[in-house]
Amino acid sequence: MNKILKIIVILIIGWGLYLDIALVLSFDKKYPEEADLVAVAEIVSGKIEKEKSNCYTVKILNSNLEKTQNTKIIVYTDKSCNLHYGDVIQISGTFSKGAKSRNYKGFSYRDYLKQSKIYGSVYMKNPQVLGHKNGLFEKIFVLKTKLYEVLEKLYEENENAFLKGILLGDSSSLEDDIKENFKNSSMSHVLAISGMHVSYVMIGVQLILDKIMNRRKLKNYIMIGILGFFVVITGMAPSCLRACIMSMMMLLSQNFYRKNNFYVTILFTFLLLILMNPYHIFSVGMWLSFGGTLGIVLFHKFFKRFIECKFKIKSKFLKSFLGVFLVSFSAQILILPIMIYCFNTISFTFFVSNLLIYFLVGPLLALGYMSLILGVFLPAIGKFLTIFEQFLILILFKIAEFCSILPFSKIYVATPDFWEIVLYYVVIVGMLCLFQRRKFQCLRFALGNGFRKFFVKNGKKAVIAMTVFLTCFQLIRFIPKNLRIYFVDVDQRRL
Repeated sequence: MNKILKIIVILIIGWGLYLDIALVLSFDKKYPEEADLVAVAEIVSGKIEKEKSNCYTVKILNSNLEKTQNTKIIVYTDKSCNLHYGDVIQISGTFSKGAKSRNYKGFSYRDYLKQSKIYGSVYMKNPQVLGHKNGLFEKIFVLKTKLYEVLEKLYEENENAFLKGILLGDSSSLEDDIKENFKNSSMSHVLAISGMHVSYVMIGVQLILDKIMNRRKLKNYIMIGILGFFVVITGMAPSCLRACIMSMMMLLSQNFYRKNNFYVTILFTFLLLILMNPYHIFSVGMWLSFGGTLGIVLFHKFFKRFIECKFKIKSKFLKSFLGVFLVSFSAQILILPIMIYCFNTISFTFFVSNLLIYFLVGPLLALGYMSLILGVFLPAIGKFLTIFEQFLILILFKIAEFCSILPFSKIYVATPDFWEIVLYYVVIVGMLCLFQRRKFQCLRFALGNGFRKFFVKNGKKAVIAMTVFLTCFQLIRFIPKNLRIYFVDVDQRRL
């Protein structure tokens, strides 16, 4: 039976990889750079308001272009045009692909659209509405729209936009200044729904289910269903998908009396996300989510035990703060090269901001979801809870603003070469082999007995030498240079 299951899994993965390769090879060939497009399409997103137009994502049902069925594009309409999720519309206009990056490390709108399997865009004034679909996803979106309306009634503009982001995964209406403060203070993970948010959702649901029933298996299946619903209603972002899939696998392992192996789970989740959309590989959010999670698992316990044994910490208060610091520090170890390569900045104030918000995020999410749910059924009680929620949001905004102006909150560094990134991770793996040997017996076995003997004799020296070399090479880049070149890319599209 186990062999049959393994063969089925291998066949599914193989078929998925084949479809992924086919998608990658055909993506740029399905649509020309520009073409006259006449199509019938279904709207599969809400309205996004631009300065001079409204924006919708649509799925092509049929068109005059070959092999474009079930592909997604963006439709821009006049501000007066108001369409809804599930509307079937007639499209007629000039299709064009997204703009490529025109400067070194500039933003490529085309690659950004690929991450959502979107091929390009069409502008037209007033599409003709042919009908309306009313399936499961349409009903979920109607529910999400109602929840938006509840938040708009309960909260002011800034608080409403912030809660849409942390509760429902839509931070598009949040002001740029607030986003920049969160980014500079290393608090962006609060805005993006990830493992932290999923953990609090699971804790809340678990507490409710424990009061209702005693059957563990049934509770786990209910939680799996709720996590699936949570993924859909929050927009299926890679970081949220990662956290929910890993949580689902943990719950399933409990139901089938199997030990949950973290490394198998995270590898399976990574493969599943790539099978769902191979262009997730270019999502910075996905890499930060996986890297941060893996860093916490690899380093947190080791650092915690080492410091507690070395300094004999007995205070529970200090231990809790030490745990928060080490979680943040452990996550930063693996995502540091990604941050430098993608954003050319590093921050040394992450431990300050994370310590300050540690006791704030849990109550903020709990009160947010409670006010949202009660706002639907008991608006008066929901409105009362907003008093406390608004106070917590104000504190969070002030912390983000304060930490964003601290010294070393945003240090610009040059883009590292590929070999430097590889060398950095080689050093990390070397340190893991030195200090956590039990976890990496398989690695030393795979590399052979010769590597084991060499590593026992020269491992510490090699790791220290590579660390010193890499550190010195990077310190050279911190030397202040007076010349800075700023590229201003003026987009002259009519949208």
